[in-house]
This record gives sequence, C-alpha cells and structure tokens, in this order.
Amino acid sequence: MSDNTMDNQVCRSVIVLFLLAASPGLALGAASQAEQAPVKIFTTPWARLFSGSEARFSTALTYSTPLSHQWLDVPLNSEQSEMRNIVNQRMLASFQYSPLSYFFANMTVRVPLQHLNRYRPDFVYSFGYDDWHPGTFSLVYSNYGDNNHFYPQQGQRRTNIEQGTITAAYKFALPDSWNKHLLIFPQDSLTCQVGYSYGPRYYSLQDNQMKRGKSALLGSCGYTLKQHFFFRLSAFYYPDRSQQQPWDSDYNYSFGYVSGYQPGDLSISYGNYSGTRYAWRSDRNANFRQGTINVSWTLPF
Repeated sequence: MSDNTMDNQVCRSVIVLFLLAASPGLALGAASQAEQAPVKIFTTPWARLFSGSEARFSTALTYSTPLSHQWLDVPLNSEQSEMRNIVNQRMLASFQYSPLSYFFANMTVRVPLQHLNRYRPDFVYSFGYDDWHPGTFSLVYSNYGDNNHFYPQQGQRRTNIEQGTITAAYKFALPDSWNKHLLIFPQDSLTCQVGYSYGPRYYSLQDNQMKRGKSALLGSCGYTLKQHFFFRLSAFYYPDRSQQQPWDSDYNYSFGYVSGYQPGDLSISYGNYSGTRYAWRSDRNANFRQGTINVSWTLPF
C-alpha cells in the first residue's frame, strides 16, 4: 500500500470517527452561561488556547520562552542547517474556528525571536470535536511536531499528516464524596479524563527509521482554584514500551493563572511536556528547567 493511499484512508477514518463521537454531545452546545468555567481538560498537549470562548472565530498572541538553553537544529537556507545552543524564545499567533457546536479547527504559527529566516517559522494544528463539559466524549487529531514548515527545506514536506496523533477521550467529574475531601474551596472544580491515542506513523530513535502504529493510554485531571488559578497533570502508559521515545513523557504538568475565559483576557502559565520519567525509573527526571513559560492574550475581536 502506498503512503498516499494510507494517508487518504487515515483522513477518511478520522472524519467518520469525528461524526460518530460527536453525535451524542451536540445538544450540549447551548450550555448555560451561568455555569462556572472550570479549567478545560483537553486531549492536546497545548490544552487549546481558546477553550473558554464560545466565539465562532478566536485569535490569540503568546510570548513563549523555555527556562534553559536547548540544542536545536537551526536551518540556514534551503539545504543547510546547524546545531545551536539557544534559549528558543518565540511569538505564537493562534487561530481557532468553531463552525458548529464543539467542532473546531486550530492552528498556531510559531515565530522564533532569534536567528530568524524564512525556514525557521513553523506551525502546529489540531481539529476535531472537543466538549469541555464532564460526561462527554472527544475525538481530536493533533499535529504538534516540529516538522511543519511554511518553507520546508529541500527534500522535506510542508507537513506530515500521518505523523500526527488521533486521541479519543472521555471527560468526567469525580463523585461528591471525593470532592469534599479534595477541593480546597466549595467553588473550586476538578475534572478528569481518560483516553487512547494512536499515531499512524512515528520516528523510532533506536531504529533510526519511521515505524507504524504508536499507541498510548492517558489519564489527566485539572484543578481550578478560585476560578482563576489552575493545575493540570497528565499520565501516559505505552502498552509497547519500545514505542516510547525519549521525548515522549511518562507524565506532563502545567499550572498558571487566567484572568478570565473571554476575548481580551490574559493568562500566564508554566508547562512541561519534555519527556519526563517516573521516579522509580532508572532515567527518572522531572525536567523542570526544560519547561516553558507562556504569556497569552486572547484578542478582543
């Protein structure tokens, strides 16, 4: 089977699954405005920048900086690149379109603030059905790799859709008998999800080649304090341990403050998605200094 044929089959399968997953939840699109907005627990690692807005079209700007230097492969022209040890500060411009209910398409353009040339800006994207209310299902395709470029170097593609991830998840609230022991204040909220992720193609560092079919189980919870402060924690399990790459986390975490959930609001957060390992593993680490600080402004239009 050719790569193009496989890619077309993947796309068709994703569309069918989106429609099946969304059908029981479309009626929730008219949720009461009086609800307190908890932290939305999404399947994508960036947690969908516009999760609080019900607008059909949303935009946001973000300043993003890691806490430490990183070795990066920096393209110099269409054919050459070199490794540089830099603090990879970037400006992010994000756009989200929600045509119906909780269906969405999201793209973030990432522009580095150092060593800028036409080959360095890249983009990440996701689309699918993702309702933040407890008791709902979601189905999301996301591509957060570093190989999506508007001007790819020679021999590369603009994007590799087959290297993205398809994630199906179910969100739920914990029983009140648990919440009364876990919540600090009565108005706080705690929402969790469980899910399954599948990547049609992935790069294996050990084998130095592309391989097929990476699977992972996930569980995550998000706590909202006083409706403005939040903490998220996600854990992952790879049934086939050989599929987990050094950059694939055992767990990831983020915390921060958001002024509100409407256009014009600001947020500041720390997030770590850098290949953490559990304490009982021989290569254990929390990689705190490998995390990133983001300051975001949802544009008021």
